[in-house]
Amino acid sequence: MHTVPFESAAGCVLESHAVVEVPLSEIRGLRDGPVPAGAPALPPRFLRHCDEHTVVGVRAVLEAIAALPDPSQPLDRYGVVGAPRLAGRITGAQTLVQAAEAGGIAVSPHVVPQCSLHALASAVSVALGMHGPNLGASGGPEALSEGLYTAVSLVNASGCDGLWLVLTEWDEEPVLDAAGRPTGDPLCRAVALALRPQTATDEGAVTFTIRIADPVVPHGSFPGSEPPGLADFAWAIGMCAGGGALTSWSHVCPWGAEIRIFAPATAAQSKRPQDRGLARREAA
Repeated sequence: MHTVPFESAAGCVLESHAVVEVPLSEIRGLRDGPVPAGAPALPPRFLRHCDEHTVVGVRAVLEAIAALPDPSQPLDRYGVVGAPRLAGRITGAQTLVQAAEAGGIAVSPHVVPQCSLHALASAVSVALGMHGPNLGASGGPEALSEGLYTAVSLVNASGCDGLWLVLTEWDEEPVLDAAGRPTGDPLCRAVALALRPQTATDEGAVTFTIRIADPVVPHGSFPGSEPPGLADFAWAIGMCAGGGALTSWSHVCPWGAEIRIFAPATAAQSKRPQDRGLARREAA
């Protein structure tokens, strides 16, 4: 890994996390299906018009809440950062086809609010009554790095009790036919992280740290590592926080920041989180 002279750093503690992997064909069942045991209920039909990334991302948050030591703890003073990777494309493609065939009257008013970059974070915030800041980050190929950078920086500066980071992506980009309908059954993956500011009493906790080189170089010119996929990150966070053999993971971003997860042995063995799909990845 390329090393840099570190001049500043920000860190936070991982309270809980969850990984959810759902084929496109099964996402409809999550829209109005029951929530995980211990998680708060959603408003009726809340997810009916949401983008696929939002549906799976909200499910990951609910599973991470259910995995908290106290799932009933107040979340109203939490913020949300949503970092979807290339969300809204299926609905966007279908909307363009419908508009060309039937004009503007065929375009649903839900398209803009449900397919925007901020839709994922806003849905989590509204559904669960959170009053901290909520915003979308990235939306592009480097959503993982940019989402982590934004969340770890914001959790210490927002004045909130904590912050949720929700990362989503398709395992393979959906292939659409001429009408904008998917021709296959790609997997949508979401990782939800509950983060809070680090304190002096957090010895032994799983931590996230961002270190920034000085000076920060322009995007694309830093000789960092290749952007990790969300599947690799999901595996790493599950191993670090879930009692696996891995106790640290790091990635150098193209713009000069290093993102690091560190799990002391006591934290790694304390509690296995909710990871749908992680077991088959470990077995592979």
